[in-house]
Amino acid sequence: MRFQFKAVIALLLAVTNIAFADSTIAPISTPTRLLVLGETFSDLPVLWDAGEPFAPVGDWMSALKLHWRVRSEGIEFEAPNRLRFFWAKDSTNVTVNERSVEVTPLRQQEGVFLIPLVSLARALGLTAIVNSEKKVVKLASPLKEIETSQTDFGLLVSITFGYPLPTFPKTGVLRQPDRAYADFTGAALSSVNLPTPPELTPLTGFRVGQFSDDPLILRFVADSTAPISIAVAGRELTSDGCEKWHLVLQLPGKRPQWLGQIIVRENSPTRAVFLLFGWLGGELSLKQEATTLITTIPAKPIFASDLTMPSEGLAKNAYLESDERNTKLVVELREPANAYWQLEGDLGIAIIVELASQRPKQVRLIVVDAGHGGKDPGAMSPPRRDKPRLIEKELTLDIAFRLKRLLEQVGYKVLMTRTDDTYVPLPTRVAIANSVQAHAFVSIHLNSYPQPGGQWGTEVYYWTPQSYPLAESVYRHLLALLGRKGNGIRQRQLYVVRNTNMPSVLVEACYLNHPEEEELLRDEGFRERIALAICRGIMEFFGDLRTLERRGD
Repeated sequence: MRFQFKAVIALLLAVTNIAFADSTIAPISTPTRLLVLGETFSDLPVLWDAGEPFAPVGDWMSALKLHWRVRSEGIEFEAPNRLRFFWAKDSTNVTVNERSVEVTPLRQQEGVFLIPLVSLARALGLTAIVNSEKKVVKLASPLKEIETSQTDFGLLVSITFGYPLPTFPKTGVLRQPDRAYADFTGAALSSVNLPTPPELTPLTGFRVGQFSDDPLILRFVADSTAPISIAVAGRELTSDGCEKWHLVLQLPGKRPQWLGQIIVRENSPTRAVFLLFGWLGGELSLKQEATTLITTIPAKPIFASDLTMPSEGLAKNAYLESDERNTKLVVELREPANAYWQLEGDLGIAIIVELASQRPKQVRLIVVDAGHGGKDPGAMSPPRRDKPRLIEKELTLDIAFRLKRLLEQVGYKVLMTRTDDTYVPLPTRVAIANSVQAHAFVSIHLNSYPQPGGQWGTEVYYWTPQSYPLAESVYRHLLALLGRKGNGIRQRQLYVVRNTNMPSVLVEACYLNHPEEEELLRDEGFRERIALAICRGIMEFFGDLRTLERRGD
């Protein structure tokens, strides 16, 4: 009996030891919040062991833009900063681009590799911020260095981070006191030496701080005694895998043209976008020849431009050509498409190339009326010694031909009231539209003001209630693509919009005798955008184009 009692006690102790051993060998995964360069992954099953969190291979790695391949003996990694390494499952060291990094070995659970996050951060050049009590882990790109250099176009500020950031910095200016800032999402503060502002400038100092902890946002600030502007000039990878962002600080009243860098922002089967970091004052020229788009830029890029296509899309190839003064961005397309440019705030200018989103739901006839003509020249720009005067009748005909081409490309039929420098009386223009029973009538004009330079911006006129939706659609697209001041949609008893039977509008795109808008009208790329905006407005009115998102100021 005594022997049997001892045997039972021994068996119970053995079972207890086995259960205890199992609990130490296989800890239970805990729902954890993981922030990767500012992107949040909630309730991720993370294994917490010896103070280090282990996350299963999964979608969260895409936030680091990692490419990985799981093999039976470990994981192959390739990072966007050209870092490559193989992490063997039992290894305590990995070789990252000939650099040895000490790591905690990988774990496996139900056939899935678990990655030690602190070790991964060390290998990639990230900062890991771990809160084991709240079960929160943050992987961030650490601040490495801030440098400045004086240039002909402003002060260049270069900020280096340990790992590529996922988005462009958000820049802006604040008043009372004057200062400019740049916010870097996914970046973590670390100790760096701040440069001294150059003499004989309004800049008084630089600051950097952790603007937000959730998500992590690092803010750079330039203090000043006068208003300044800030813009992104470009980014580049350093030889050691860090990412360097370049910013330009300028006095708003003294902003010479400059071009930092050109990158491919998007390339889908129906749309391609090229981003030009810089300040160009709107002086771009777009020229289309079949499937080739040539953009002439009045500056040379400061930094190397990456025109590698991220995917197979509308743009087949792109390259730069330069002479002493200009740079040409040449884009080879897979098929003809519409191209225009628009301002992208402090990021610079976007060149947008896109196919029409869809064909018209039915064939429609649009009458395009080029204002004035023949003995009626319309408005004229003020005389200049160095430039010929712009004449409204010539520009309206140019824009009308462009609009005709764009409308026909997407499937509309177009009839023009004049195709050369001919005087067509207003009753004849109306009679043409009414006799063919057109679906819409658009009259193209350019405005003038009694005092040259006294007024500028865009207006669209209508008279009948059926015409207001067309006027509203065209007006909104003009403001979006031209970026000029909106003077409103105006109901007036103008002859051609009062006497036509179909929806009719008269467009005053901008002012010929305003110096800035006069220069814009000399650019055929700007006139192309006027035509494209009217085309999009017509398509939206007929339900052939998805509605342009309405945005606040």
